[in-house]
Amino acid sequence: MTKMLLVDDDPAWRALYRMGFEGDFEVFEAVDGLDALAALERVQPDIIVLDLRMPHLGGMGFLRQMERRGSKVPVVVCSGAFTTDSPPSIAGVFPAQKSPDLRNVWSAIEAALPKPPVELELAGKARRAVEATVWRD
Repeated sequence: MTKMLLVDDDPAWRALYRMGFEGDFEVFEAVDGLDALAALERVQPDIIVLDLRMPHLGGMGFLRQMERRGSKVPVVVCSGAFTTDSPPSIAGVFPAQKSPDLRNVWSAIEAALPKPPVELELAGKARRAVEATVWRD
């Protein structure tokens, strides 16, 4: 199964992502960039979903460290710091607006993965149901 590393300091966002993705991915979590760097070797993720604003080591610092290490893992940046109309221009990074509606995150994940894994293709019906899901407090 494809491995996903979720990197976000907010437990509510990690819970939302886990609920939305764990049927299609083996999901691992990190609470900040430092935790994520430690998890890179241990988890060896196929894709990373990354927040930008975090304590200790934010998303941009994490991306710089990944570049220094020569890591080529695709990264989907989910941040409220930008919108889909004005995403940041970061080489090799796929932007997705941080929203309880996971459709734009799914689109970024599909763009980031070179070939959709068989598990994703077979789980199309389940994914469409999740894509329509919106988390409301």
